[in-house]
Amino acid sequence: MTVDDDGAKKRVLILGAGFAGLYTALHLDAALDKDVQVEITLVDRNHFHLFTPLLHEVASGVVHPGLVMTPIRRMLRQTRIRFLRARVEKIDLTHQQVQMCCLTMPYDILVIALGSVTNFYGLESVRERALELKTASDAERLRCHIIDRFEAATRERNPERRRQLLTFTVVGGGCTGVETVTELREFLLHLREEQYGDIPAEEIRTVLIELQDRVLPQMDRTLSRAALERMRGIGVEVLLNTRVQDWAGERLVFADGQPPLPTDTVIWTAGVQAHPVVAALPLEKDRSGRVVVDEYLRVPGMDNVYVLGDAAHARHPRTGEIYPPTAQVAYRQAPVAAANITADLLGGSLQSFDFTYIGDLVSLGRFSGVADPFGRHLRGLPAWAMWKFYYLLQLVGWQNRLRVALNWLLALLFPTQSAISFECPPECGGELCL
Repeated sequence: MTVDDDGAKKRVLILGAGFAGLYTALHLDAALDKDVQVEITLVDRNHFHLFTPLLHEVASGVVHPGLVMTPIRRMLRQTRIRFLRARVEKIDLTHQQVQMCCLTMPYDILVIALGSVTNFYGLESVRERALELKTASDAERLRCHIIDRFEAATRERNPERRRQLLTFTVVGGGCTGVETVTELREFLLHLREEQYGDIPAEEIRTVLIELQDRVLPQMDRTLSRAALERMRGIGVEVLLNTRVQDWAGERLVFADGQPPLPTDTVIWTAGVQAHPVVAALPLEKDRSGRVVVDEYLRVPGMDNVYVLGDAAHARHPRTGEIYPPTAQVAYRQAPVAAANITADLLGGSLQSFDFTYIGDLVSLGRFSGVADPFGRHLRGLPAWAMWKFYYLLQLVGWQNRLRVALNWLLALLFPTQSAISFECPPECGGELCL
């Protein structure tokens, strides 16, 4: 298929403005000459691009929420890309069109980059009540929830119920869970010191639950042990080899028969699965619902459909290893997808997605982290500094980088502001008369 097949503009429709979708659109616009007859449309339900790696710092108040949300239209100025804010409801691969909440759009080339949703593994009680950390609203909701529990604890006279209110649990010991629980622990202790001095520090419990026998299972065991030691050193209780079975009566119930954990707060970071629109497609998928793609990031048998980011089950063309659903992979897929779409439009050879995963960077709170860039093992301050530097460079725009760097500097020099800068929705039930 080339742009001069019938003289009409070819329509490239990109679903999702995360790392994969947004940067595919930008790379494609840069690769095509202005006189090429092609229409590029980027669709997302939000008007902003969310920088998800810093959400745990938004929840703790270290980074202002506005600094992780960049307006998409601002990023697309001086490009030919049309942005449409809409919610994708269904993809019709047979008729080459996408149904949205307000209209139906046809396409010639489709890029599916809708991301993922939290995987609760069929635990309905957890899905209904647990907190997540996938959006800026989630971060704000978590912050409100924490302060509400502290307020309730100041009025509670029943010691057992008070301990339950002050037990904060994170489920999932991967990168997101470990970063969340360490940031949470430091925030809870600061919050208690600044506002709730009448609450004894020993009453505040922070618990991390992991199904496997170690945290950060994708990293080397020495780094996993270092992360475990760091968490336990700052007061995080880590329960390994533990599977959550239910959340009933304000108690987490475990599958192995160990005593239930009384807790009023569960933050679920235990896994992701494909977006429901992607999961509904009649295509080959893996157990998480991700669409199996070829080395060119296309759906086998559908040369005009690309799937990227968390929605794609992609393998390294030489080693056969499955790429993890991370921002790093999604960001790297974008230029390859754009190059292949350019080849579809203008003719030329396709590029394989041949990316060697550089490793993980994990923040463990103030001045601490673990990292394994290119197989090297870093821990403590060097890993923390690398984490800061890498994600600072990945932020969109020099203004955001400068402002986030300033937020980080202020957080090091002065206590973090624990007051909420927005109004929390009221809660009224039992001791939560707020």
